[in-house]
Amino acid sequence: MMFGVSALIGGAAAAQAPIQPVYNAMGAYSSGMMNVVQLGQPLAFQARNARIRAEEQRGIRAPLPAPRSAPLTFAPGTGVQTVNAYVARVSRQDPTAGGQLRTALAGKNVPAIFGQLVAPFGLGNHDVADAMAAHLIMRTMVVTGAQPPSPQGVRNVRDSIAQALAHDPKMASEAYRSQIGGEAQLDFLLVNTTWRAIGAGKWPADAAAQYRHSVASSLAREGVDLNTTQLTPDGFAPK
Repeated sequence: MMFGVSALIGGAAAAQAPIQPVYNAMGAYSSGMMNVVQLGQPLAFQARNARIRAEEQRGIRAPLPAPRSAPLTFAPGTGVQTVNAYVARVSRQDPTAGGQLRTALAGKNVPAIFGQLVAPFGLGNHDVADAMAAHLIMRTMVVTGAQPPSPQGVRNVRDSIAQALAHDPKMASEAYRSQIGGEAQLDFLLVNTTWRAIGAGKWPADAAAQYRHSVASSLAREGVDLNTTQLTPDGFAPK
């Protein structure tokens, strides 16, 4: 999930100056996408499911029933429509940042790049829960410095998100799934690129700290309290 994005998205130019002002200007983006489901909800599902699995292993509970199903797949396309809509929202807040983002992403097939990055963890580029799991894990890694979960841990996060999304009637619309999944993929790619640039020492320490604070604030708005939740090899767990 976390490999080679600077080269894939366009090299050093995409990993330096364009991303910081873009991220600082993207408040409307988070509120526009993550009204699908508060991400704290799937984390609660995961904690509940882990507790039940432990009880199953001790023989004091019947096996957990299969999660409710819902259509979560979508046709990823090339991501051009998602990029254009995102750039337009950012540009309304900060035209300079919008222009920088458009340049950084020009000609890039975001779903294809996303798919290459997440494939080692068993995720794909055509499923809303896959995209949102990668989005959530990547943001948490940026804030906390945690390592990525194991492929099974990533799957645990993905399945918990799918369980939460199954209760959202808007998921019946493939257009809606495409919008939400595409935006989660784009967010993952931008955050991953920035994370790599910070790790390579391309950002000043104060700018990196400001960026992490911005990501933590966006997670808090989405219902994720990193004071009480931690990312482990098995996924998310209470601290």
